Amino acid sequence: MSWGVARISIAVLVCLAAAGQTKPAFEAVSIKSVPAPTAVTIRNYRSSYNLDGARLEIRNYSLLFVFLRAFEVHLEQLVAPDFVRDEYFDIQAKLPPGVANEHVQEMLQQMLAERFKLRYHRETRDYQDTVVTVGKGGMKLARLPDGEKRSESRVSLADGTMQITMKGKLTDLFPVMGSFGQFPHPVDETGLNGLYAWVRYQAPATAGMSFGETSHESFRNMLEAAGLKLEMRKVPKETIVVDHIEKSPTEN
Repeated sequence: MSWGVARISIAVLVCLAAAGQTKPAFEAVSIKSVPAPTAVTIRNYRSSYNLDGARLEIRNYSLLFVFLRAFEVHLEQLVAPDFVRDEYFDIQAKLPPGVANEHVQEMLQQMLAERFKLRYHRETRDYQDTVVTVGKGGMKLARLPDGEKRSESRVSLADGTMQITMKGKLTDLFPVMGSFGQFPHPVDETGLNGLYAWVRYQAPATAGMSFGETSHESFRNMLEAAGLKLEMRKVPKETIVVDHIEKSPTEN
């Protein structure tokens, strides 16, 4: 960000604070209720989240999704009424001039407070998560040179195993580990910040093991071969507890 843009952002935030708002807010917001997906419509249901720098557009998403975006927490870190899963909306919002996209999270919180009358508090609770640390023998992979580009390649071996090589940070693996590898919300405690070449061997699903189980095993083998250690233990995390939220927003 240039100094000129930074000064504009600061000026906007100061004006907002002077007006009695403790958080930056959207210039304008349109919220429209839309039907939730059903067993019949789910196949053709299309949701999207687009932020182009001046305008935010959320289409066909639940209020739950908006909460998770606004507070950047996982599902279990949100304590809210059940209806937030079932109420779906189209939301279009205009950002104030000069306010960086990094403030969208705060603006979504402000929108929930103004339009859905949100009141909440924060608590710290313990969650059972997958923690990745460096093993006793240390990291066995060589760090890639600075400037190396992230990449992924796949080679199918003769026995049906897929050899997957990914160049990236350890945390780049976490979304896939959580989605397909059955590792709940991995937490990085390795202190490794560089890029490495991670090689994983994904065996085909068999009668005795599901795809999720074989993926879990492949990630575990890959990390242990790299000199890392996986363990399940409780990790303290911030939790958003909703004290009040309206089912429908105030009018546009």
